[in-house]
Amino acid sequence: MDLFGMAAMALGALLAGTLARRTVARRAEARTAAAAGGTAVAVPCQARWRQGARRRFFGYGKLRTGADGTGAVFAAPLRAPVAVPVGGRVVARGSWRPGMQVLEYRAPDGRRIDFQVYDAEAARAADLLAPTV
Repeated sequence: MDLFGMAAMALGALLAGTLARRTVARRAEARTAAAAGGTAVAVPCQARWRQGARRRFFGYGKLRTGADGTGAVFAAPLRAPVAVPVGGRVVARGSWRPGMQVLEYRAPDGRRIDFQVYDAEAARAADLLAPTV
């Protein structure tokens, strides 16, 4: 492959990545706006359990409020929803993926669950996990 072909492929990949990030950001902003209007909107994320029975589970799903309106529930496709322990603390850190953050959730019993969320929805996801009063 010549230099022109490599440059064209690199430019195409850059363009595709930029378009994908813009689309994701636009959808995240729309979900955040809907949630600000009082609608219960789930936050798409990726979860990884660091300890416990689901230690090896790493999957995509949605973080939403519990059935009683308190706490958070992680629901993955084709799996039973998992209630996130209430009363923990959240620490946000950067992700290796552009446009995303990792929310490290420490449950009161010391267990750690990592949630990878979009930048535009990180604050809302943190409020779902550990609401501020």
